[in-house]
Parts: sequence; C-alpha cells; structure tokens
Amino acid sequence: MAMPMKRTPIEIPPKVARRFAAHLQAYHAEQDANRRDEIAAEARHMLLEHIPAGSKLRVSEVKELFELMRGEP
Repeated sequence: MAMPMKRTPIEIPPKVARRFAAHLQAYHAEQDANRRDEIAAEARHMLLEHIPAGSKLRVSEVKELFELMRGEP
C-alpha cells in the first residue's frame, strides 16, 4: 500500500496573490489565444518562485486553474 504524500501548504505573499488575480482577470478578458498562453506563462513563472524547489507546474495546469477560478456556475 502506498504511503500518502505529505504536502506542505504553499504560502504566497499578498502582493503576489494580487498579481496572480490580475493575471486571472487579464486571461479571461483576452480574446487572442496566444496572448492568453503568454499570460498563463507569466503567472506560472511568478508562482514557481513560491512553490517548493523541484516542483513542477505546467502552463496547462495554470490555464486549468484559471478556468476553475473563473467564478461562473
């Protein structure tokens, strides 16, 4: 039986969280698919600075997170 992974909570400073929220809004306001990818990549780089070293975070995962956080029912 596999042991459950212990996850350390990620602490993102409020300033970074606000920048992430701005990226989220920009992502959903943007119509151009290439620009949306650029916004997601920028957010990824920002988040990578605050997650444990060696962690993986793909642009596709950031885009999925943006979609989940859209706020629509």
